[in-house]
Amino acid sequence: MMDLKKFERYKDDFLKNLKPSKVSEAMAYVLDGGQRIRTRLLLSILEGHGIPVERGFSCALALEMIHAYSLIHDDLPCMDDDDMRRGKASCHIAFGEAIAVLTGDALLTDSFSLIAKDSYLNDHQKLMIIRTYSEEAGSAGMVYGQVLDLANEENDGASYDDVLNIARFKTGCLFKAAAKAAMYIANDEENESFYNRLAEELGEAFQMQDDLFDIIKSSAEMGKPNGSDIREHKATAMKIMNEKALKDDVESRFMAIIDMIRKEKFDQKALIELITWVKDR
Repeated sequence: MMDLKKFERYKDDFLKNLKPSKVSEAMAYVLDGGQRIRTRLLLSILEGHGIPVERGFSCALALEMIHAYSLIHDDLPCMDDDDMRRGKASCHIAFGEAIAVLTGDALLTDSFSLIAKDSYLNDHQKLMIIRTYSEEAGSAGMVYGQVLDLANEENDGASYDDVLNIARFKTGCLFKAAAKAAMYIANDEENESFYNRLAEELGEAFQMQDDLFDIIKSSAEMGKPNGSDIREHKATAMKIMNEKALKDDVESRFMAIIDMIRKEKFDQKALIELITWVKDR
């Protein structure tokens, strides 16, 4: 598995240069930990193209910041009302709701500044990556997925397609942001359809797997309360499939992603290693 020590040092250096405040303290708090799957996706694609992974650090950190902002807001009492995230108190529990909201605002806004100031990127790359991140995170992307998630609470008639559609936006959009950022850095725009499909299918597989983990894994393993999706009456895969069927579905989806990657011309080792690791978590 890819060693992210250099990336973590890059993240720590960025945080050290922030204006000291409760918000910068909370930013460091929420950016500590996590599996860095979006970062790993972006950097694995760069490695496959023979590009030094350091060239993707600003885009990867920006994406981690957008993801962290979404988790802060998702955990708020007005949304999912979760008290634990990544094995510790959620941001609003640790810092209060006001600072949590401001921290989410700061993470989202600062992420675009980070990309704009990246000396590795040319102007076209900066523009397209910022555009991609804003579209994939915004009202027609991840936020739309959250809207669908909220709208389907208490919907006992939610179908398999409904669950997949939520996953496609709520989860898949940030995977798409990661994959397409790597695409722009690698100057591989002619292969855009592959990156779109990779992200969409990974988003669906990952969310279906997460729905399974919400039931079969402990809170300690999850780093957040298990069974919360069922308690909150969300439209999840576990409401429409039994455990064995869902396990088989998830396995099949990940294997299909690996088969798709094997058809590509770049060095696939790092990317297949990542997908296999996610599958076998």
